[in-house]
Amino acid sequence: MEQIKEALALLQKLLEAIKEAKKSSVTTQNGLNAAAQSADNAITGICNAIVKAQQTPVKTALDDESLKKLHDSHIQWLGQEKKTLDDQYKQQEVLWQKQSHRLTEIVKNNVGVWLSAKLFYIVGSLSLLSFITIVLEIAFYVYFHWIL
Repeated sequence: MEQIKEALALLQKLLEAIKEAKKSSVTTQNGLNAAAQSADNAITGICNAIVKAQQTPVKTALDDESLKKLHDSHIQWLGQEKKTLDDQYKQQEVLWQKQSHRLTEIVKNNVGVWLSAKLFYIVGSLSLLSFITIVLEIAFYVYFHWIL
């Protein structure tokens, strides 16, 4: 009899465990169904947004007001470009002035060798004439002393 009571108690515990497992599985299944429905709703919403975006007409018009806006924007851009180019020209002018001042200081302080054009041509002509004379003297020397 005691064994039957123990088996009955054990059977009741097992029955309660099965009921708990069933409740737990039902809750889990309800959660999974809700998640699947939520995902379906999200996908449907995304698809609807894409379809709506595809069906939205894009208005393009080229009327007088649009042309005036375009012209005004172009004039504004040209003004900005002119200002940028003027600034660049001023910067270049400042750099040229600095370079000119630097070169003037070098010439004033006699740094390096400076020859005027007139002196260069005189010295160059004399050097060339001297070189030609030396070459001719060597040629005559060789001709008259070694060949004859």
